[in-house]
Amino acid sequence: MHVTHKLIGAAFGLLTAITAARAETVSLAAQLFGSNAIPQNKSDAFGEGQFRYDGQTGKLDYYLTYDGTAPTRIDLHGPARAGENAAPVLAFPLSASPLSGSVTLTKAQADSLLAGTLYVDMHSAAYAEGEIRGQIKKQ
Repeated sequence: MHVTHKLIGAAFGLLTAITAARAETVSLAAQLFGSNAIPQNKSDAFGEGQFRYDGQTGKLDYYLTYDGTAPTRIDLHGPARAGENAAPVLAFPLSASPLSGSVTLTKAQADSLLAGTLYVDMHSAAYAEGEIRGQIKKQ
């Protein structure tokens, strides 16, 4: 009986380790609209972000698309919930849509990402405070 409990415990520990390893990669997304910006605006522009975060390396892969705007800046802001503003924590390279790449997050930035308190903000000449914005959320 004692051996059975040890085997069950070992199997449970292995299963937990396998599950934790799989959970290290998280898929996230953001929908960017003028109605999400602060202050809100009536821009017809829109965008989308797809993200994959690797908790073991701290690497955040991103794929951003947008239409109807000519961004002058594309930033990751936080920590802030939807409806709140925060300072930029990093700038994405300015590029035509789509743009993709990867960045390495600090532990604080990763914690904010996983808590849903980071957002993408695209700024333009017409909307210097932010034309379209999207909160990054787990999928």
